[in-house]
Amino acid sequence: MSIIYNGTVLNQRLGIVVTNIDAGAGNGQMRLLSSSAATVGLVQFNKPCGTVSGGILTFSGLPLAAPLTLVSGQVTAADLEDSAGTVVASGLTVGNSTAYDIVMSSVVVSTGQIITLTYATITGS
Repeated sequence: MSIIYNGTVLNQRLGIVVTNIDAGAGNGQMRLLSSSAATVGLVQFNKPCGTVSGGILTFSGLPLAAPLTLVSGQVTAADLEDSAGTVVASGLTVGNSTAYDIVMSSVVVSTGQIITLTYATITGS
């Protein structure tokens, strides 16, 4: 059986994620990963990176774009990092529908392509 948190505690937990992504002088980022865990691209967050309400962290400033794709491949996962590159949260799913944590119009990318994120949330549990 999994633990169920009340709304206040759940929002506080997600708020800590935002605080940690926003820590440091620079902006946090999302590292987009292929199935082989290769870094496909980096998307820099705004500061603050998001807002929390109703047990959902919604990232700010969408759509967000990664300047250039580093390698060709299929994006399958993402990690959230602070400005120093320390992983704050990992294991986010990436796909082309809202069934995923991170939504991209196309998850198959080519080297040098600009990646645009249209939807990015974390639902607490």
